[in-house]
Amino acid sequence: MFMLRLLILIIFLAALIVFALSNTDLEPIWLVSFGWHLSIGTLVLGVGALALLLGFLIGLIGDMQQRSRARRAEQHVRTLESQLVELHQRLDRLQNQPAAPLPSASPVSPAQKV
Repeated sequence: MFMLRLLILIIFLAALIVFALSNTDLEPIWLVSFGWHLSIGTLVLGVGALALLLGFLIGLIGDMQQRSRARRAEQHVRTLESQLVELHQRLDRLQNQPAAPLPSASPVSPAQKV
């Protein structure tokens, strides 16, 4: 999966670099009331780099959340395993205790049951 992402990233960056090198003419660029002269290729390369960083940060946040959930799940598993060991020990102790004598009862014949 990592290699696929890396391949897509390399292809994307190569396309952006080729576009940036192909469009070097300066053009006036306006954003609200701010204006400057910039090549379209540089603009596209900058927007692509910002999008790449934003995607990386979003992925990092999701990865941190996933790791946190995994740590909580592992802690829960450890707790359940310790409870299971404790229950097995209690069961072994109960099985190894001598059986308490049952109160003696006179045997009932099949004729008396009716």
